[in-house]
Amino acid sequence: MQSCNTATLERSGYTLLRSILPPDECTRIGQQIATIMDQRAGDAIAAGSDAGTTRHPIVGGRNLLSTWDGWRQIVNQPAVDKLIRDCVGVGAGLVRILFFDKPPGKSWSLALHRDRTIAVAEHRLPPDPFSKPTKKAGIPHVEANEKLLSRMLTLRLHLDPMHADNGPLIVVPGSHCNENPTKAQTRTIHCGAGDIFAMRPLLSHGSRSSNPQSFDHRRVVHLEIAPSHELPGGYQWNQFESVIN
Repeated sequence: MQSCNTATLERSGYTLLRSILPPDECTRIGQQIATIMDQRAGDAIAAGSDAGTTRHPIVGGRNLLSTWDGWRQIVNQPAVDKLIRDCVGVGAGLVRILFFDKPPGKSWSLALHRDRTIAVAEHRLPPDPFSKPTKKAGIPHVEANEKLLSRMLTLRLHLDPMHADNGPLIVVPGSHCNENPTKAQTRTIHCGAGDIFAMRPLLSHGSRSSNPQSFDHRRVVHLEIAPSHELPGGYQWNQFESVIN
């Protein structure tokens, strides 16, 4: 029998896992990642590059799977483990971790979009069965096909409450399986610190602008889960860490 979370994910393209971690643990994770990002920023200044860290307009970091192992605590939580098993499978692996924040005083919005790019070990020519090879923070990326993306799962751990004033997420329910979603169906998502917003990458999503008067951060740890270490066309993941024990 499907769990409520699994059924909601398959129907709407997303589900919410409430209170997965306590707020004090979210604070600790935020401090860990801030330390990593500060170190990267220092290294970038010394090397004369951005090292995958940006400061404006979003504080963010890529490729955290290389430097932060706190993700294991997240995926090992019973509700998270069950969702991964049910919706991705026992061959599931973590393939990318991102971090981003909407700092206080930054008022901007993000248009509705789908997450289509994946991090790979190297580009291949021709790029079939994928497309649009690029590099992000020095790592090769491609746009994956829907066959793969429809089986992947994104977990977004909120380190801070996400509310109306700090640029909340917006989604179009059911758009992961609908090429032409109706924007009138857009919903705004609110979360507490320690909640996980889980979604299929093909879910159409974006975010509202922050209230310029808000003093609240909106920090998110973004984990991408793939169904298998294998990729078609001779491709390999840039990184793959099994998440099912």
